[in-house]
Amino acid sequence: MAKKLVWHTEQRRVCDLLPFKANPRKISEKEISDLKKSLKKFNLVEIPAITPDNKIIAGHQRCAVLQLLGRGEELIDCRVPSRPLTKTEYKQYLITSNKVHGTWDNAILTDNFEMDLLLVSGFSDSELEDIYESVLDTEDKGFSIEKELAKIKDPVSTLGSLYQLGPHRLLCASATDLEAIKRLVGDEKMDMAYCDPIYNIDLSYQSGIGGTRNYGGSTQDKMSDEKYEVFLQATMENALAVSKDDVHMFYYSDQKYVALIQKLYEKIGIKFQRTCIWLKGVANPTPQVAFSKVYEPITYGVRGKPYLSPQHKNFDEVLNKETGTGHQLIDSFLDMFDVWAVKKLSGQDYSHPTQKPITLHDKPIRRCTRIGDNILSLFGGSGGELIAADQLKRKCFMVELDPIFVDLIIRHYEFYTGNKAKKIN
Repeated sequence: MAKKLVWHTEQRRVCDLLPFKANPRKISEKEISDLKKSLKKFNLVEIPAITPDNKIIAGHQRCAVLQLLGRGEELIDCRVPSRPLTKTEYKQYLITSNKVHGTWDNAILTDNFEMDLLLVSGFSDSELEDIYESVLDTEDKGFSIEKELAKIKDPVSTLGSLYQLGPHRLLCASATDLEAIKRLVGDEKMDMAYCDPIYNIDLSYQSGIGGTRNYGGSTQDKMSDEKYEVFLQATMENALAVSKDDVHMFYYSDQKYVALIQKLYEKIGIKFQRTCIWLKGVANPTPQVAFSKVYEPITYGVRGKPYLSPQHKNFDEVLNKETGTGHQLIDSFLDMFDVWAVKKLSGQDYSHPTQKPITLHDKPIRRCTRIGDNILSLFGGSGGELIAADQLKRKCFMVELDPIFVDLIIRHYEFYTGNKAKKIN
C-alpha cells in the first residue's frame, strides 16, 4: 500500500518546471491575457503543485504565463509531495485540479461583483451569459411619468445635447441625421436596431390619442405615405450604417404600414423574418370600425447571421424535465412565439401616446443579444428600451428628437439606477 501523501513547500526556478505534454487543459488568448493581468497585479498567490522531479501537476498555465512575462529565472514556491506519485495518482490529480470546482450562487455573484470585474477575473462571455440570464429580469419600478413631466417646464436639453448614462448614451437629434448618429455611437457597432418610430396616424404627441391629455411633447406624425416611406428608409439606412455586418432589426408600426416596412427591408438588404405581435390585453373601443385594435405589429428582420441566444428551446426541450413545471413551463412556451403578451400601461402611466412597458422589450433583447451587446434606439420616447437594456446588462445608444423627452429619459434612468447622467458636451 502506498504511503500517505504529505505536501510541503519548496522553491524551484520557473524554467526548470516541466509541463505534462498530454495535459488536456487548454487556455484561450483571453484567458492568457486575464492571467497576465492577475499575475501582474496580485503576483503568484496559488502556487503550482509539482512532482519531486519537477514535473508540473497543477499550475501549467500559471507557469507558462510566468515564462511569457519574462520571469523564467525566478524562484517560486511550489507544493511538493513526500513521495513520487504513481502514474494513476498523477493523472487523477491533474484532472481533478482542473475539473472539480464549487458551484456559484448566481444571485450572490451578480449582486456583489460587477460584470466587468468578472470578465477580467477569468469568466468567459458564455459563462457570464449563463450566470446573468438566470437572475436578470426587467421590471417597472413605479417611476411616475406624469409627475416628472410636470416638473419639466423648460427642458435643459437642446438639439445636439449628448449624455452618458452609465454604459449607455443618449443624444438629442433626429433619426434621419446620420452624422449625429455616428457621433452618438463613436467607434461602437450595433448588434441590434430596435426602433419605435412615429406611427403616421395623425396622432398628436402632445395631446395623445383621445386629444385630451398633455404629454408635453411636440412631435406630430402626419405625413403623406410617400414622405413617410422616405423618412423610414432614411432611419433604417442610418441604423445599418452604424451596425455590424450581422445585425437584428425591429421596427414597430401601425398595422397599415407592415407591408411598407417589409418592402423597405427588402430594398435595403434586410431579410424579413417575422411579424411579431404585441398583444396589449386592452383596447380602446372604436364604434365606427368593426373591430378594436388589441395588438401592435413589430416587423423583424436580419442582415447576415446575427447572434441568437442558445437559451431558446424547441418544443421537445420545453417538455423535458430540465425546464421545470408550472409558470416556468408556460414562460418557456411563450418565449418561443412571435406573440408578445404584455399588458399595456394604464392611461395615467403614459408619458407619450405610444409608450411601451419596459417588460415588453425583455423578449427581443434576451433572444437576439448577448450581455454587453449594443442596441440602437432611434426614437427614445420615454426611454423604456434603455431601462430594459440596463436591467439586462446590454448597452443602449438612444436618439430622441424632442428635448422634453430627452430630459424625461434622463430622469427615468436616474430614478431606476440611482446614477447621474453626465453631459458629454
